[in-house]
Amino acid sequence: MTPTATRSAPGARVTLAGLRRLLARILGIGLLLAAAGCTTVLVRNAVPEDKLEQAHPYGIDAPLMRIWGDSLRQEDVDRVLKIRADSVRQRFREESAGGRTIHHVSLALSGGGPDGAFGAGLLAGWTARGDRPEFQVVTGVSTGAIIALFAFLGPDHDDTLREIYTTYSSKDLFIRTFFTGLTGGTALLDTRGYRKLIDRYITDEIVADIAEAYAEGRLLMIGTTNIDASRPVIWNIGAIAASGHADAKRLIQDVVQASSAIPAVFPPGIIPVEVDGKRYDEMHVDGGATQQVMLYSPAIRLGDFDHDLGVKIDRTVYVVINNKLEKPYAPVRPRLLSIAGTAASSLIGGSGSGDVYRIFAVAERDGLDLNITAIPTDFDAEPNEMFDPVYMTSLYQLGRQVGLDGNRWSPYPLDFVPAE
Repeated sequence: MTPTATRSAPGARVTLAGLRRLLARILGIGLLLAAAGCTTVLVRNAVPEDKLEQAHPYGIDAPLMRIWGDSLRQEDVDRVLKIRADSVRQRFREESAGGRTIHHVSLALSGGGPDGAFGAGLLAGWTARGDRPEFQVVTGVSTGAIIALFAFLGPDHDDTLREIYTTYSSKDLFIRTFFTGLTGGTALLDTRGYRKLIDRYITDEIVADIAEAYAEGRLLMIGTTNIDASRPVIWNIGAIAASGHADAKRLIQDVVQASSAIPAVFPPGIIPVEVDGKRYDEMHVDGGATQQVMLYSPAIRLGDFDHDLGVKIDRTVYVVINNKLEKPYAPVRPRLLSIAGTAASSLIGGSGSGDVYRIFAVAERDGLDLNITAIPTDFDAEPNEMFDPVYMTSLYQLGRQVGLDGNRWSPYPLDFVPAE
């Protein structure tokens, strides 16, 4: 029998909105104490600003291993387009030679913490439906980064995603270290359990499979936030895997962990880098701090790319939002932290909506067939802890049904009313 999400007694009930506000309040407490001088600073050797562009994580120097996610210099755009053109010619050699239309499918997965169970279930249902395509490009942020790894590698990994999103609870992933975090640490939770999970699933075999897919011209991209620069970073995971570097697997594991590191709540990712033979470090946190879901930089015009390549490319994009876009009504206590915490949660939600509209604008400009879905607003199950296997199993089953149905995609942002 499939378990369903349960509701606790009114006095102990923990809503998802409440969990989000709790995390935001914890963040607020940390910021207040930091302002009061109650915390210490992590000893680091941060990359000098003028050396950011030359920094190589773990000394790995692979072509276009990562780029900024907010803006690109023209020289970066030119490099991206050249490398992609070479990949497309290789991947679709017969279509290009014969002048046939190339069909290109992308998948973008948002953040959402435990609500990533929805996206994991949707992929499984899509597989069962029988018309799930092979994705040429897969992007993921935060929990979407975990899903993206296995969505990129195909349906054979659906069971891995089901296991990740239905069998682990909070105690498997972290322990609370509030006092340490508030009086000198980097976070309020110790996530060594989560790191063990990442190391367990991102194996040498997985890295080799990613490298093979990259060699075939397919892309897997994960987003983090470089908190020193306050800018989004897009990591080309296939390029890292294909580098053959001894630390490639470790860097991929670091990036996945950093992508879901909620600032001040989860420890940041400290990634060692090299510049001119000298060792520095970068601090990366949750990609959702700067973008909840991503596709490609608006600086890249695919129409120009197609023209220069001399082929017709029919592009379809699927965007999975592992969140409800309509938040439940919840009166706020007239207290500083309650107000600040709820406002922070609203800002994050608003940021996600803005990301969807940016993707919509790019899709309109470049002629993409856009398809968007999110957790249905009538799903009202509630978790009893941050990572509640019963709640996540229920959400996974809902996502699976959405994938099976295959008709819950919208060509517009879900709150957008097109002209008649």
